[in-house]
Amino acid sequence: MQVSYDFSGNVVLIAGAGSGLGLAMTHSCLAAGAQVVASDIVTDALARIEHPGLTWSKLDITDSRAVAAHIKDCAARFGRIDAAVLASGIQRRILVEDMRDEDWLAHINVNLNGVFFLVRALFPEMKQRRRGSILVFTSGLATAGWPGATAYGASKAALIALVKSAAQELRPQGVRINAVSPGIMHTPLFHDSANQDEVRMYERSLGVSQPEDVTPLLMHLISDGASTVSGNVVERRLIPQANP
Repeated sequence: MQVSYDFSGNVVLIAGAGSGLGLAMTHSCLAAGAQVVASDIVTDALARIEHPGLTWSKLDITDSRAVAAHIKDCAARFGRIDAAVLASGIQRRILVEDMRDEDWLAHINVNLNGVFFLVRALFPEMKQRRRGSILVFTSGLATAGWPGATAYGASKAALIALVKSAAQELRPQGVRINAVSPGIMHTPLFHDSANQDEVRMYERSLGVSQPEDVTPLLMHLISDGASTVSGNVVERRLIPQANP
């Protein structure tokens, strides 16, 4: 069986679109016919995409004023924001006793505050149209933990609480928000934080997927096919590979 999506006439905003899952979703939404408004603090990969449906810009999501202006500009230019994929994030493995204030705050500012600034700015735009879907990304480390992942795990756990309450506020207007725990993927976020022993351990056990393996789930969640799904934490568990 094959599944395809037609996002023609829809505007999808993607933050953290310059690499990993955000970049994969940029390509998937463009292929489905969407107008994609992509942003990241590093935009090299976006600049290389030649597609009439793509508008991209550099955005620091920790700057609340810049975020508010970005969302307003998008809504004014295209008249709507049908879906938002908020894939921005950082992960640096630092043990608690070695963690400086700035290390902790960097994770909170990007992974939690920045995502909140985006969600807050999207609220009035989507509520006014009584339509829209927002995705944020949590992690298995929010509940399982890992040495050195205290700041990252804490920031991702907080997003679950954000989604649960935000969904209650959005429900009367028919707007949806969900959190996705996408599993372990070959992305810069993972490889820049995990050591080689950890990478090999996951490859031997659960496996490490490609971002493109996750996009079908995300496409469904922002589509009309998931119109009754909101306030959920969707955990994508990898199926362990059978030994040959």
